[in-house]
Amino acid sequence: MRDLIKRTSQNTFLKVTGANGVISVAKALLVVISNKVLAIFVGATGIAMVGQLTSFTSIITQLSNGGFNQGLTRYIAERKDDKREVMKFIGTAFIIAFTITSLTALLIVIFSGTISQKLFSTSTYISILVIFAVTLFFYNLNSLILAIVNGFQAYRKYFSINITTTIVGFVLTVTLVILFREYGALLAIVLSQSIICFFAWLYIRKEYWIKAFSFKLFDKPKLLLLLRYTAITILGSVIWPLVSIVIRTYVIRNISAEEAGLWQATRYIDNYVVSIATGSFTVYVLPKLSSISSSEMLKKELASIYRIIIPLSLFGFTLIYLLRDFIVVILYSKDFTKVSEYLLLQMVASFFWLCKSPLMNFMLAKGMVKTFIINELIFAVFVIVLSVILIPKYQIQGIQFTFALQSFLYLVVSVFLIRRYLKINNIGDSGIRFEPNMNQGDVTL
Repeated sequence: MRDLIKRTSQNTFLKVTGANGVISVAKALLVVISNKVLAIFVGATGIAMVGQLTSFTSIITQLSNGGFNQGLTRYIAERKDDKREVMKFIGTAFIIAFTITSLTALLIVIFSGTISQKLFSTSTYISILVIFAVTLFFYNLNSLILAIVNGFQAYRKYFSINITTTIVGFVLTVTLVILFREYGALLAIVLSQSIICFFAWLYIRKEYWIKAFSFKLFDKPKLLLLLRYTAITILGSVIWPLVSIVIRTYVIRNISAEEAGLWQATRYIDNYVVSIATGSFTVYVLPKLSSISSSEMLKKELASIYRIIIPLSLFGFTLIYLLRDFIVVILYSKDFTKVSEYLLLQMVASFFWLCKSPLMNFMLAKGMVKTFIINELIFAVFVIVLSVILIPKYQIQGIQFTFALQSFLYLVVSVFLIRRYLKINNIGDSGIRFEPNMNQGDVTL
């Protein structure tokens, strides 16, 4: 028993998960209030519009910041003791992100009318898109700061920024929704991260590396390394919000906006459990796996992660399902009772998604670029095609079955590919590769 307590106290991932869990619970309570306010003031249709804008902003921010934040986290984690290298990576990332952000913001302003029609089927929200374009730089600067802090594995600072993010986002959302209803909900999405950038800057203002936020430290070799992660981000972080937009739009046009809103509301509920784990993946798993070179140590680290993820996620999902009717009424209103029918398949899909996520982080940590891209493309197309086939007969549950099947198949394929990677790239504890086959880092079926 004493040994178990000792091992638990020394498990960094468990500590990070615990700290992130506390923050996530606090965040969940605030999100509960926010969603209640949304349900009362904007209804299911308004929540569908919020889902559309959230997916759009996610795509744009990933594209406009260069898409290499995960790569920046990896390379800082690997070389954090070399200040000169760190400064070059940060300086290069800042210059490219600033350039792409400026061009993206200009395009959003020019095509704001068209984008508004495509997303919302109305031109009412053109001003929301223009405000988003104006504040996009600060949005991306905040993301860049978080990626750098994460690379240094400065957990306390990272969590402090996230706590601030949660509080500011909550106050802004509730205030604007009460004042401006649906328009206020959309306005809160485009303003919150930009305002938070100011608070993030206060946390890192004394760090030596903020001097790299200039136009003097561009390094072409560093750019080429970071660009490998741009392709991964475009097809990993951008493609799934895009898939959500395509499916949600299909539901709005072929069933109703209300049904699309109910599906979105269902996703919000199980996201409370998912957010605890994904926060830990972001803060701990990617930089940790990046810093490990031994195959045996990688296996042990993954096993340690799964020993925590599986029981915690099963407990969380089971609790939500047992209390589903109560939770739906508390979070939303009696008009959302149909959400209870959608929860089981949604949580099955999310459970398999959580199981495959550490393996996806492994691919990012070890630069398995082609493997990651091919998998993302194949499974994204799979989800869209099967959803369109199943929606006419099974409606929302057809989408959920598709996501559950996709996550399970992705998990099986990822296990096979990573086992093969570890076998081909056999690295000992000293970091010396026993089978010199470095060029086989990318493994595909």
